Amino acid sequence: MIPDKNLFIVTSSLKPAIGAFNDEERFSQTVASLKSIRRVLPDAIILFVDVSVRPVQQIEKETLAGLSNYYLDLSEEPNTKYCAVNGLKSHGENCLLFATLATIKNDLKLSKMLSSVKRIFKFSARSELEDSFDMKDYDNTFGKFVFKKRIPTWTGDIKFGADHLLITRMWSMCPSLIDTYLSVIQKNLGMLSNGLADTEHAHYVNIPKDYLVEFDKIHCWGWLAGNRQIEYY
Repeated sequence: MIPDKNLFIVTSSLKPAIGAFNDEERFSQTVASLKSIRRVLPDAIILFVDVSVRPVQQIEKETLAGLSNYYLDLSEEPNTKYCAVNGLKSHGENCLLFATLATIKNDLKLSKMLSSVKRIFKFSARSELEDSFDMKDYDNTFGKFVFKKRIPTWTGDIKFGADHLLITRMWSMCPSLIDTYLSVIQKNLGMLSNGLADTEHAHYVNIPKDYLVEFDKIHCWGWLAGNRQIEYY
């Protein structure tokens, strides 16, 4: 079987420790995120992954599960839980992706699903795909990571050579790069623990440049949790 599916790993914190939006707003925005993927790519496989510090209501779970192919709750996974409770957003994002990819590799049902996937997208909940998004843009990206074009650092103190950053709201990779990306995560966490500003600077440093493709526009937008603003990508 030739892989022909696109997997969207939608990362979420419905009930976070910090943030400018209340729980009801976050839930509504998350529903809109999933609906935008379904609207633009009806055949996409959606794996919804949540880490919350407070209980998610059953009706909320059922609603989100109904909009997804798979629902994964990592709220009790020790590393993701520690980061979520302590508001360690960058550490938490990396731990969540590590746990998610490890689960995909080790779970029989999910690993079988992965065999049908040609591209994996990491997509932050409370983002939306624009109608201008076109999978044809990814036709020649086998064996590559795709990120929005790097932007200069906003920090005045450059560490680890991180003079740029890569936006991590939405990016993608070929499934052949899963093990490479797991190594990237480990390097990211080491740098974050030694004073690097955030995961976007860490990704710039640690994504192998030989495997990196950068797009001027990735055709999505999202809510900024810190200031309630919208940013387009």
